[in-house]
Amino acid sequence: MKKSIGVLLLGFLVGIVVGSGISTVVFLNLGPKASSDEKEFSKNLDKALQEINRRIQINYPGVSAKVKNYTTAGEFYIVNIEFYDRNGTISVDKYYISKDGKLIVPANYMISLEKVHVSEDDDPWIGAKDARVVIVEFSDYACPYCAKFALEVEKKIIENYKDAVKLVFRDFPVHGEISYKAAEAANCAREQGKFWEYHYLLFERQNEWYNNASKFLSYAGELGLDLEKFRACLDSGKYREEVEKDLRDGISYGVKGTPTFFINDDMVLGYRSYEEFARLIEERLK
Repeated sequence: MKKSIGVLLLGFLVGIVVGSGISTVVFLNLGPKASSDEKEFSKNLDKALQEINRRIQINYPGVSAKVKNYTTAGEFYIVNIEFYDRNGTISVDKYYISKDGKLIVPANYMISLEKVHVSEDDDPWIGAKDARVVIVEFSDYACPYCAKFALEVEKKIIENYKDAVKLVFRDFPVHGEISYKAAEAANCAREQGKFWEYHYLLFERQNEWYNNASKFLSYAGELGLDLEKFRACLDSGKYREEVEKDLRDGISYGVKGTPTFFINDDMVLGYRSYEEFARLIEERLK
């Protein structure tokens, strides 16, 4: 239900220009323009909430929305809205709402032009140590487009730009517990010097292990790892915090899904062909 509510709100309240990567916003039709005075915001917010509820209940009669809290943020207010039904809370999501209550933007689609430095942390990397172009990827082993990148694009980048590019892999598990375990398994393989071999094997056989976590141990055996050490590592959960740290860092950089890349700190969203990556790399080598 949470996903359905999110899709519904985006469909009604935010228009995404397909293919352009541009997010736009639409106005809520609430009648005459309300006062922009901050003292009026609470009243304007009530009107906005009424319209949000009206639109939700067209398709989800049992679901309602209410404001949990809000804080000022320049020309907007940051508003946390709780969606709930008779069984309790479904989700709490953050929105930017204008002072007059007529403009609403999901926080996930508010874009900042401020440059952020993306840390490589101590995560695995491949390529040139002191490269002119650093690509930090946030990825999930259960993500189909992440697999497509790893198997079709990543290897070509390293083959053709091995002296100019450094590619850093950071975890961003979004497909549930199995994603966490896959990431932890790759870290356990890293302990035995086989991270990249295990990394590619996970992507190659994504459909095989997704519903069968026992395969993680099988792959370790296939790569000649010490199975007793690998099993102890994976069972201990010693890399859980490392994976969660990558996730937290990604969120702080504005990552919303996988794959997301930062090329010399410039964000690039989603799968791109080798030709597109080559163009982006060449631009930074000029």
